[in-house]
Amino acid sequence: MVRSRKGLKKQKESIEIFCEGESEKEYFNMLKRKYRGSNVKVKVIAADLSGKKLVEKAIKKMKHDKVQRGYIVFDRDEHSKQELQEVQSLASKNNIGVVFSSIDFEVWILLHFEFITRAYSRKELEDKLSGEKYFNTNYRQFKGDSYEDFLFDRIENAVKNAKLLYKTHNNWISDDPFTNIHLFIDEIFHPDNY
Repeated sequence: MVRSRKGLKKQKESIEIFCEGESEKEYFNMLKRKYRGSNVKVKVIAADLSGKKLVEKAIKKMKHDKVQRGYIVFDRDEHSKQELQEVQSLASKNNIGVVFSSIDFEVWILLHFEFITRAYSRKELEDKLSGEKYFNTNYRQFKGDSYEDFLFDRIENAVKNAKLLYKTHNNWISDDPFTNIHLFIDEIFHPDNY
């Protein structure tokens, strides 16, 4: 416990966010800086793992690192509905939140700029985000670089758009587009404002 002037202050619990790629890691590191999440560690633990194997690896790392709460960040890829249900079951039994986007993490990135309801392919998302109104660079080559110059002041817009999308697209196993990242920003970082 840390002592403050007004009495005892509860220490923040340790949190790890396990990502399947560099883009997700860079994004959550940006949030960590923005919301002063000194208790949050962001790691890439695997690319090209099934969702279930991603959870299993996160469980091992959480035990090794003695972390109180964990989150896995991944997207649809080729995961079957049955596998996604197994991921949810295994994750909830082990205090791991499932941060998910369909078809790709870039659905969440696009929501920083505009509200969407239609499904996009990965290529369509990357092409759109490469445009002048967005990143104005080849997004495929940009992936994994810092998002700060582009998205730092757009979190509120992304959360607003994601909440609207979530009203009609809230089944993470079957809906496309889908993202639940907005739900976890509050849970992980507790921002006073976005």
